[in-house]
Amino acid sequence: MDILHLLHIQSRLVPEMVMKFNSRYELLISIKINQPVGRKMLLNFVNMTERQLRTECDVLSNLGLITKHTTGMNITEKGEEFLSEVKSSLVNDTFVKERNLIKKHFSIKQVHVVAGDFVSSEVTRAEMTELLLDKVNKQITKECVIGVSGGSTMYYVAGKANETFGYKKNVIITPIRGGLSVVNTEYQANDIAAKMANNSGHDYQLLHAPDNIGKKALEELVKEPVVKNALDVIGRTSIIIHSIGNAFEMAYRRKSSMEVLKVLEDKKAVSESFGSYFDKDGNEIFKTSTIGMSFKDVDGINNVFTIVGGEKKADAVYSYLCTKPANATLIIDEAICKKIIKKLV
Repeated sequence: MDILHLLHIQSRLVPEMVMKFNSRYELLISIKINQPVGRKMLLNFVNMTERQLRTECDVLSNLGLITKHTTGMNITEKGEEFLSEVKSSLVNDTFVKERNLIKKHFSIKQVHVVAGDFVSSEVTRAEMTELLLDKVNKQITKECVIGVSGGSTMYYVAGKANETFGYKKNVIITPIRGGLSVVNTEYQANDIAAKMANNSGHDYQLLHAPDNIGKKALEELVKEPVVKNALDVIGRTSIIIHSIGNAFEMAYRRKSSMEVLKVLEDKKAVSESFGSYFDKDGNEIFKTSTIGMSFKDVDGINNVFTIVGGEKKADAVYSYLCTKPANATLIIDEAICKKIIKKLV
């Protein structure tokens, strides 16, 4: 009997044991993410009363998994080893059937599922991001250009990159497309590239080119030396990290015209990625005009990492997967996974 089958049987007989495990596991990760951290701060990250939290922290301390100091609590080496052991055993295997079903149905490279909901759980966000950065790290070569998209998810990812990302490699991080045509925002791809590069100690290349500008303006823009240089760097991209947006959320963020919104509404747009909008079946129904990589260009990149979380993005993820992105490594949360599986069975 393997450990996962045993845990499944135990959860049916003693469900409170699994709840207790999950509670302490989430607490331990919360301490790791925020260390050194006091109990009052921890109350913002875990679903416990102050009394419950005090008791559970005492248990973790007695087990040697954390230490308590006047500056706050820290995870110990023993605690780190425990988390690594749990992650290697459960993160993927817990959802092995679901992962295989999604991978086979959409003909994509890899699928990884992390328990919880990206939107509501800091633990889920941290685990998904750590998994992503680890997977990308394994594909980074000595000379490497990494292309990134914008968005709130990518903003979070960029904030978690550190000096271990592409360590001792010559890495350039670049936006893969021109930015939004509206006011500057920390969620733009330019800002994501700069933030990730600064946090990890690498170089970055920016691309100053707005969305939705006319054809003649685009033709003139690509003649500019600084833009030509940026496009040369983008052309050497071997790894892409991106997320997927809800169609109308992205259209409104881009301040799209009423005509564009009408097209998206009439053709029932569901998702957006790489500047293209797709319906529920993955058909491309509209694309923004800017410079950089298009949806078709991405087909030529061997390693495309897609990270998306939050139940409200499930339909968008399904829509994008219907394009059959064979080069994609998909990292999603349990909330999205469940909704996609319902569509498949």
